[in-house]
Amino acid sequence: MIYRVKDETDASKCDELLTKLIHDEKQYDDYINEKFIVNNYFVNVINDDKNILLCYKENEKVIGYIYFKYQIQEDKKGYLIDGLYVESNYRNKGIAKSLINEGLKIAKNYNIDFIDINVMSKNKLAIKLYESFGFEIFSFKMRKKIKVNHIV
Repeated sequence: MIYRVKDETDASKCDELLTKLIHDEKQYDDYINEKFIVNNYFVNVINDDKNILLCYKENEKVIGYIYFKYQIQEDKKGYLIDGLYVESNYRNKGIAKSLINEGLKIAKNYNIDFIDINVMSKNKLAIKLYESFGFEIFSFKMRKKIKVNHIV
């Protein structure tokens, strides 16, 4: 079941899932600190009705979430999908697609101009998922890793 998170308990559960998402992204970005833990992030955003935090519950357990963060860019209103995660045991069952569909449906009611998503270029599965919803690549961010020489 998908519903909009408005209470601190489920917001904290979404913090735990965001922590897992960040740790999973370590496979695409070795700069990610695998010891990083998210605390009280979603508790601070659920009170703004423009933000959309949805979770997927099964047997009263939060097993997935999606977060649409409201933003304004150059006088245009829109959202950044700032996280989507489904517990590994529940993947490939359509939960992520259901979360995206529900989030898109709600976001469109806010008279917006765009919805963005940042995806790591090596995360081919996520890219394919978002392309299936009509998202297109419109910008690139590139990085060159530099080895640091420690000079004393």
